[in-house]
Amino acid sequence: MISEFSRQLGRELGRATIPIGENKVTVDGFHRDDNRVTLVEAWAHVGKAKSAQRNKVLSDMLKLAFVSSVLRRSHPTLKVESHLIFADVSAANVVKGNGWASLAAKEFGVAMQVIALSKEVIDTIKEAQRRQDIRVTDECNGKSDVGAG
Repeated sequence: MISEFSRQLGRELGRATIPIGENKVTVDGFHRDDNRVTLVEAWAHVGKAKSAQRNKVLSDMLKLAFVSSVLRRSHPTLKVESHLIFADVSAANVVKGNGWASLAAKEFGVAMQVIALSKEVIDTIKEAQRRQDIRVTDECNGKSDVGAG
């Protein structure tokens, strides 16, 4: 996703760890040229977000807003662009529409974009999600893992 978004922007994006005070913040995509910094967080998910997943996206948005604010304060002439990118329109609904998350993204200057991915990439994401879903029936005993204990 990052490489495709990098191609669309015409800027080489790479994972980066940004020192802020005594802490460090890692972003999925980073590019800096003379007067501009581009920050990107990506969510490779297909389908509607579950509660914890929604919180991950909101955490990424807060991270982008925080890093942008610090960079703008420490480098007032620097243009800072922040992007949340998604693999799927349904997944992007976390920050679309009229809800507070959408308003927060606009307030913080975090742009949202769905990246067009090949069917093969989408299928790979779906398969990874299926493997990670604890509700998937255990193929050995035909029972669901949910509620086991």
